[in-house]
Formats: sequence, structure tokens, C-alpha cells
Amino acid sequence: MAKGLFDELVSGYYELKRVLTRELDTDNAADVAQSSFERALRYAQSHEVHSPRGLLFGIARNLQIDGGRRVSRVSWRSVDDSEDDLDRIAYSELTPERSLAGRQAVNELCTIIDALPPRCREAFVLCKLHHMTYEEAASEMGISPTVIRKYLVQAMRECRAVLR
Repeated sequence: MAKGLFDELVSGYYELKRVLTRELDTDNAADVAQSSFERALRYAQSHEVHSPRGLLFGIARNLQIDGGRRVSRVSWRSVDDSEDDLDRIAYSELTPERSLAGRQAVNELCTIIDALPPRCREAFVLCKLHHMTYEEAASEMGISPTVIRKYLVQAMRECRAVLR
């Protein structure tokens, strides 16, 4: 592996870590950046790499998608900060049946998201899971915000079909 390539990977690592810190907590950002760097370094030892930064960011995006599949998120409605309200919600709203139904819905949505075309799935993950604006996602993917919007419409249409 050429020294220039290694230097570009190191530079990309620090940039990736800064970007991830905006999206994740500091520890998770460091973990994803480190894992991405290690995988990119291993890949670069046996393959020709034209864009070390792109390789790092692509690996990081895939690691985040994989991590998102493993984590089911529970949305909580707004409540007062009083302990009575929190206790009431904890004991009355999250029943085993609702928990199972939630897990099943998450699994169905993951299946739908996995079945989306790759660029559509990428736009969906960037905007909906990483809370990027259309412009930020468009810049990341190298396409226009209008195309991002079209991808999101397609993805949301597929997801809504599952939730009906």
C-alpha cells in the first residue's frame, strides 16, 4: 500500500470522526470511525482504492445501517417530567403484546428498507435515521436534493404499505 494512500485514509479518518460526532455520541462516533478505518485499511492492502475518503464513509454508513438493524427504537410520547406520569406509562403502555407488535413492525420495516434500491435506501437512512436535510444528504451522495426527495417519497410509500 502506498504511503499517500495511507495518509489519505488517516486524513479521511479524522474527517469521518468529526462528521460522525455530529450524528452520534462521542464514544459511538469513535467506535464507528475506528472500525471503518480498520476495514478500509485491510481492504486497501489487497485492492486498488481510488477514493480513500469515499471508502471510509461508505464503510461507516454500512456499519451504521447494520447497527440500526440490531437496535429497535421505542418512540415515547411527550409527557410531564413527573414520576407519576413516567410510572403510569412504563406500567400501562408497554405491554408484552405491544412490545411484540413493535418488534414485528420494526422487522417488517427493516425488510422493506433492505429491499429498496441501494441509492433509495441510502437516501432514506441519511434523512430519516441520521436526520440529515435533503441538501446535506444530496451533498453526501453527490446528487440533487430533488432526487433525494423522490427517493424518500418512494421509500415512505413502501414503508406506509407495511404499516397499514
